[in-house]
This record gives sequence, structure tokens and C-alpha cells, in this order.
Amino acid sequence: MRNVLSELPVFLCCLWGGLAAGLAAFLIRLPRKLYGMRLRGKKAKALYKALFAVFDIAAALLAAAVFALTLYTANGGEMRAFAVGGFVSGAASVSAAANRLISGG
Repeated sequence: MRNVLSELPVFLCCLWGGLAAGLAAFLIRLPRKLYGMRLRGKKAKALYKALFAVFDIAAALLAAAVFALTLYTANGGEMRAFAVGGFVSGAASVSAAANRLISGG
């Protein structure tokens, strides 16, 4: 049986993995945000919508791949609630910081 202190490196690894996945997903979705800021209420063309849909799918697949690789590296692929929580909190913190940076507030 493992104690809490032996699980701390797994949590921190998943937290760093979440930060990396959040940053990568933000960088992939950055063109959509910048284009949306430039558009200001006008309708986007269908080609741009399709292109941004591809970017969104790529961001989701990249985040899933980083999550799987992080879990495999941290604890042999064993999914635990604290590991998932660390990953999600890392990705959410990057997303919040990046949105605040883009919106300027």
C-alpha cells in the first residue's frame, strides 16, 4: 500500500502535463481567437469555420495524447482521481491565464 507522499510526484507530473496540454491547445486555438477579435460581429466565411473546426479537433486530440502520455509516464497508465484532477487543474489554469491575456483584463 502506498502512502500520500509517494503519490505527490505523480500529481505534480500530471499537473505539469496539464500545463503543457493547455498551452499547446491554446496555441493551436490562438488563430481562432485573434480572427474572432478582428471579425467583431461580422459573419465568418464557411472556409474559415471549417478551418477552425479542424484546429479545434487537433487541439482536442493533442490534449488527449498529452494526457495519455502523462499518465503512462507518471504511474504506468493507472488512472486515479488525483492524477486526473492534477491534469485538469493544470490545463484550466493555463486556459484561464491565456484568456485573461488575450482579453486584456
